[in-house]
Amino acid sequence: MKKIALLLIVMLASAPSALAQSMDVTGVSADDVLNLRSEPRAGAPLAGALPPTASGVEILRRSNGWAYVKFGDQAGWASVRFLRLSMTFSGGQPPLPLQCVGTEPFWSFSIDGGQSTFRTPETEPATAEIQKLEPSRNSTIVWLLRPGGGPVASAVIEARQACSDNMSDRVYPFRINIETRDGQLLSGCCDTGH
Repeated sequence: MKKIALLLIVMLASAPSALAQSMDVTGVSADDVLNLRSEPRAGAPLAGALPPTASGVEILRRSNGWAYVKFGDQAGWASVRFLRLSMTFSGGQPPLPLQCVGTEPFWSFSIDGGQSTFRTPETEPATAEIQKLEPSRNSTIVWLLRPGGGPVASAVIEARQACSDNMSDRVYPFRINIETRDGQLLSGCCDTGH
């Protein structure tokens, strides 16, 4: 009996928690925070706050649309609608396809496989092969993209940026800055095309 009890203790101690997950904060404006509550309900007293770009938030337990989370020295209940599984980027590449948009002037930029396509309401879509898509030397969530032709000279993509299109309540997980061949700088937001 002692052997069985000891075996169960060892198995439970070595087994990973079924609920422990690494999450990213999502859907929170860049100038806001994700409130942590002392109980799993909206009116509960505040227990802390997470930045809109927090990544690696650990979920310890769940209750009716709420998750008890730990991030650094902070812990409390957060609404699960503001959490998603952490993004991981294998091979130094961002997840593809990416769909990017910008406003005033309106434009879109899509990246799929080895091609990019730039569109505006006034021009025909311009598709070009991607000559370079490489990660930053000192960041795993920043990439430089250079199309081989078309109106886009280069683009810098950043993940986990809680980007807003300034036209809706939608918050995107990627930010993009595009330099056009005629010297314009365009800033916008991206999301995966899945």
